Amino acid sequence: MRDRTFPRSNVATSAHGDAVSVPMRDTASSAEPAAVPFGRILPILRRRFWIVAVALLIGIGGAVLAVGQMPKLYTAQTTLIIEPQRTQVSDLQAISNEGEDMVSLMRTQIDILSSPSLALGVVQALDLTHNAQFMPRGQGMSGTVRRWLTDHHLLHPQPSKPLTQSDKEAITAAVLSGKVGFSNQVQSRLLGIVATTVSPTLSAAIANEFAKQFLAFKVQEKFAAMQRAHDWLQHQVASLADEVRRRDDAVEAYRQSHGLAEASPASFDNAGGQREETINRQQLNATSAALVDVSRDLSQKEGDLKAAQAAVTGHVSPADLPAVLSSPMIAALLQQSAAAYAHTAELGSSLGAANPDLKSANASARAIAARTRSQIASVIRGLTVQVRATRAQKALLQQQLDQLRDAVGKESAAELGLNTLESQARATRSLYESFLTRAAQLANVAGIQSPDASLVSRADPPLGPSSPKRGRIFVLATALSLAIGGGVAVLLERLRSGFSRPEEIEAVLGIPLLCMLPAIARKPSAKGLRGPNEIAITASLNRLRAQMRLLGEARPRLLMVTSSLPKEGKSVFAARLAQNMAAAGWRVLLLECDFCRPSLGHHLDLSGGPGLCEILSGRTLGASDKLIRKPKANLDIILAGDIHRDSQEMLASRRLRALLADARARYDVVIMDTPPVLPVADALVLGQHVDATLAVVQWEKTPREAVVNAIRQLQNGGIPILGAIMTQVDQKKAVLDGGRISYTFRHYDGYHPSSA
Repeated sequence: MRDRTFPRSNVATSAHGDAVSVPMRDTASSAEPAAVPFGRILPILRRRFWIVAVALLIGIGGAVLAVGQMPKLYTAQTTLIIEPQRTQVSDLQAISNEGEDMVSLMRTQIDILSSPSLALGVVQALDLTHNAQFMPRGQGMSGTVRRWLTDHHLLHPQPSKPLTQSDKEAITAAVLSGKVGFSNQVQSRLLGIVATTVSPTLSAAIANEFAKQFLAFKVQEKFAAMQRAHDWLQHQVASLADEVRRRDDAVEAYRQSHGLAEASPASFDNAGGQREETINRQQLNATSAALVDVSRDLSQKEGDLKAAQAAVTGHVSPADLPAVLSSPMIAALLQQSAAAYAHTAELGSSLGAANPDLKSANASARAIAARTRSQIASVIRGLTVQVRATRAQKALLQQQLDQLRDAVGKESAAELGLNTLESQARATRSLYESFLTRAAQLANVAGIQSPDASLVSRADPPLGPSSPKRGRIFVLATALSLAIGGGVAVLLERLRSGFSRPEEIEAVLGIPLLCMLPAIARKPSAKGLRGPNEIAITASLNRLRAQMRLLGEARPRLLMVTSSLPKEGKSVFAARLAQNMAAAGWRVLLLECDFCRPSLGHHLDLSGGPGLCEILSGRTLGASDKLIRKPKANLDIILAGDIHRDSQEMLASRRLRALLADARARYDVVIMDTPPVLPVADALVLGQHVDATLAVVQWEKTPREAVVNAIRQLQNGGIPILGAIMTQVDQKKAVLDGGRISYTFRHYDGYHPSSA
């Protein structure tokens, strides 16, 4: 039983045992990415080397012509150092916290150098209005167009106003500004003035004159600043003189109104200077001292009074009497009282209570005690009077002290105001003296007109031109030409419509690429020797035959060869495949089923005559074997013949099915050369009877859309597709392209046959 499954191809088996192809992949998702992979850029450049070479030739040639047309320019530079010298008009500037911004300072100097007035001064100093290179050029494209229209009487000429000398100088200054530049490094005070012209001497002269004009401008600016400072100082001095007089008058009036004129130098203020002490302060100090003494005396007398009162109450023994009670009289009375009480106690121990002597002794003791108390009471009354008098004196002193304090407080407040006025007067006088001194110094400073910049190095005429920089221009032109050439090559690679690599066919169509044939002659050479192309096609056909041999009994017996469009090499491929298989010993039948444009006879050097059309239409005389051509051993060919009816009807007839059934039994393989799929439907009709189909695609020529449409029609018709065949491949370009295709067409010594 015949098995039609092909495990090594993109062909599957239906439920009835017939071979069907796997559906084609979605081309939108399987197509190549929009960007060219980095690994393919070098192969693309190798393949399209002529584009890169032409771009490089044009770029370098254009650079050579452009450099030849460019004038030689000479650049000279003079260097200045910027050293700001601040004129200190007042002492307040010495303590000001004004920082210096280096970037802003240098930017200001460059703006000054770029000013039209400075350029105008250079023009006038060097008389550049008569120099040809400083003459204004045309007004660009618009001026050229306007002149052309005027010359051809298409536009009315506009009357031009004659230029004055000032107009010429202004125009020359504007042109000069475009030829001068300035350089400055960050955080550097060095400022370079660069002039570029066609003359080395003139470039140096312009750079030096710019420096000269700039230094003169700075001197003039310094003089103007000095004059402004002088005028301002004079105004300030006059104003401060009036202010000093006014504040001195205010101090004297304040002193008189608050009675601060009477004073004596006695103490020093907090600032260390001598201050005036008034009468109220002196009285306050004396009263404070007297009050302290009275308070001390009062405290002593109050203590004595309390001690005497304690002695009267008997809480103090005679030996502990205070000093106020230690008088001789009180001491004698105390001794007598102690002796009387001792005598009374002695009598009481020996006599009875009714004893007259005891009674007399008691009476005497009581009399002595009464006299003692009377004497102590007298002392206490005296102490009481003294305490009261001292207290009254203290109260009076305290009242006087309070009054003096109020007076001194008022004086202190007045002095505070006076001190404030005096401080203001001193500050105003100090400022006045400072401005007066600065005005005198400003008038006498001789070097104040020195500029804020100085010349570091003058510009010398350069020894060689600064431009054009030929090396840099050629390098840039070469790089740009290579980039443009490479970009065009990659763009052409992206714009090509055909397939050039096996990976593209398999990714887009979803079928394997079985064979790649180089571009070969329509008719094979009759000589035994073969060229590189013949050797390559033989090797490719051998690989295809080997793949089919690996299928064993499952290999297709009825093989259809078709293409999407005409002239893709399908007939040549069918003939070469048949010859290759026949040379290998396979019994091969080659059927020419392309009734529209038959070409196998031309390719195989066979004369015309009846063929497949006559067989299918029933117009043959005798057996059909008479129509079989045998150009080589094991190879039978039936040409198309002369068509007289609709080709589709003939291909769908029972005669064709019978012919194919007989051929399947008699031959190892039947190869059918069919018309393209897109122009006619013959291949779709014939495909219903075959085991497999080989789709021929011309390398880099057949549009992808055409191949995709043809494969889709074959799949929609249920026609099994074994794989794709790429024809007419340029071996040199394929080797340069890299990847799978390069390995196929490389020469390996000892592995390529020299004859088939």
